[in-house]
Amino acid sequence: MTTLPLARRGPGEQDISVPDHFCLGVLPELGLRAVFSRVGETARASRVLHGLYPTSAYLFAQALATASLFGALQREGGRANLQLSCDGPLRGLLVDSEPTGALRGYVRGPRVHFSGDPAGAARAALGGKGYLAVRLDPGDGTHQRSLLELRALSLPEDLRRWFASSQVVAAAADVAVVPRPGEPLGEVAAIMVQQLHDEDDEAIRGARVRVAEGTLSRTLAQGASAGEIIAAVAGQGFELHADVGISYRCGCSAARARVAVSALGPEGIADVLRKERRATVTCEFCRQEYVLGAPELEEIARKLDRGAVG
Repeated sequence: MTTLPLARRGPGEQDISVPDHFCLGVLPELGLRAVFSRVGETARASRVLHGLYPTSAYLFAQALATASLFGALQREGGRANLQLSCDGPLRGLLVDSEPTGALRGYVRGPRVHFSGDPAGAARAALGGKGYLAVRLDPGDGTHQRSLLELRALSLPEDLRRWFASSQVVAAAADVAVVPRPGEPLGEVAAIMVQQLHDEDDEAIRGARVRVAEGTLSRTLAQGASAGEIIAAVAGQGFELHADVGISYRCGCSAARARVAVSALGPEGIADVLRKERRATVTCEFCRQEYVLGAPELEEIARKLDRGAVG
């Protein structure tokens, strides 16, 4: 994990040299842990990478911010996976997140746009029913997977329902996309506040009230720093433990492309050789194309016949 130096900043102060990042720390006097994540630049770059129309881009921005919170809480070597599936024109999306600040994902319906209020447009894109699936791999060989019906058809609201119904400690969470002139994805951020102990006490209840009042969106619109936003939502006394840069990073490779082609089996590869003489594998996450020519396809087929592909 790349952790930025903390000594030069006061408690809770934002590191302005990293536009997209997450801040992780505690409020010891309140018995709370807080994670704040800002992903505006990543969301805007993803919009271009995947050719997303406005409503698709809005929902993907929300998902990137949400997934980054889960990723921030995993141990080194761990990861978090957020998947949304629905019967609307968006169809679904997926985002992977790591504690290193790496994000990647894709949208199944990239060309969705409904005019009007973005939140209402997002509900229309989701349709009438769907589910939110969260998989957490802490990096210790275990994993937790949960599935939640999309009753509110709103990622922020259903995220709060996920915390209310999951087995994790009491929490308050919100995600917001705040436009600025000429840019619908002006500020994209999420915050999660968790009780350090099992008790559901006054501090976490107060954070939930402030989340419900729209504090995250309001402070983002005011241009507040990460520290100011955490204070507004969770309270005073935040002690910063880590400030980690966030960026869109994909782990695809030529080797993984060869493994994908091997899934066709010897007969499938033979069919490709007869018809195309080459195979093109496109990564769903980053749109990188890997072209495997006839000699490479033939070698993969021979390895499959021998029972070894690498």
